[in-house]
Amino acid sequence: MMTIPMAENGWARSLLLTTLFCALIAVITASIWSAPYYENLMISLGYGYSAVFMSWALARFVPTLNQQRTLSLAITLSVAVALGTVNAYFWVSKYPGFDVWNGIKPIFFLGIIFTSICFYFFHAQEQKMRLQQALEQSKRNQIEQEKALVESELKQLQSQIEPHFLFNTLANVGVLVDANPEQAKVMLDKLTTLLRASMTGHRSSHVSIASEMKLLEAYLAIQETRLGDRLTATFDVSDEASHLMIPPYLLQPLVENAIKHGIEPSVKGGNIAIEAQNKGNQCVIKVVDNGLGLSANSDNAGHGIGIKNAKSRLNAMYQGRATLTITENAQGGVTATITLPLDAQ
Repeated sequence: MMTIPMAENGWARSLLLTTLFCALIAVITASIWSAPYYENLMISLGYGYSAVFMSWALARFVPTLNQQRTLSLAITLSVAVALGTVNAYFWVSKYPGFDVWNGIKPIFFLGIIFTSICFYFFHAQEQKMRLQQALEQSKRNQIEQEKALVESELKQLQSQIEPHFLFNTLANVGVLVDANPEQAKVMLDKLTTLLRASMTGHRSSHVSIASEMKLLEAYLAIQETRLGDRLTATFDVSDEASHLMIPPYLLQPLVENAIKHGIEPSVKGGNIAIEAQNKGNQCVIKVVDNGLGLSANSDNAGHGIGIKNAKSRLNAMYQGRATLTITENAQGGVTATITLPLDAQ
């Protein structure tokens, strides 16, 4: 009780509990002494409120004294008993025999006993409150540490994706420099557009699906320049899904895999369809190709670094509530499906 937290609700709670405790003490003393109950209550409140007031005063004006718990307790208890006894004398002095020290001595000792009990009770409550606060603070610190760890992991994964993405694109340009300089120039122009789009969310932890789609459009434009008529791409993104925030560069590895393992090795090429729709309490994002399929790439189907990184990032960002699955289509090709919880936004 002597170091009850200084928050207003903490003091209000202490005052309320003190009042109830003193009311109970007054019931006991009223059964022993024939004075009216309200007088017993006022005497009891005198001791209780004096203790609360001293606790508040020391915490407010001499906060360093709270570090010396024994001294703080002794001062608060002594002043509370003294003020409580003066208040008690005011109420009982009108009765014969209570206007002298010997008459008020029993009240004095009872005041010490009841005040000590009151202090012990509130001290136990305070210790419990402190332990709860320490536990809550520990939980908050743990959450912050876990958040920092997740952010560090995401940055590490993103640092693996971004150079991989850029180097592959530059390699494509390099192939065309000798074979078709004009086409290489067009691809460089598209690469500039791609880099400009990517810089917007270069170090962001989240980007909108709409922003990610613009990045994919630029990337696919480069690949269409390289592959010509052997590659086409379509987009089907709902307005609701376009505003959803996702980790940056999440979809690009899926599109790159579709081209590298599905479309490019195929003689006739193929199409990549990118879809994003809200369904119930989830957003479903699909990258569908009609290329060679998993059977032709069984060695690393669904296990490449891009897929592993995408799965790791989803797990870290959504605590296991998001999924990435790779399945073979019945008519050929592969579908990569990402499901995201909408309530995580």
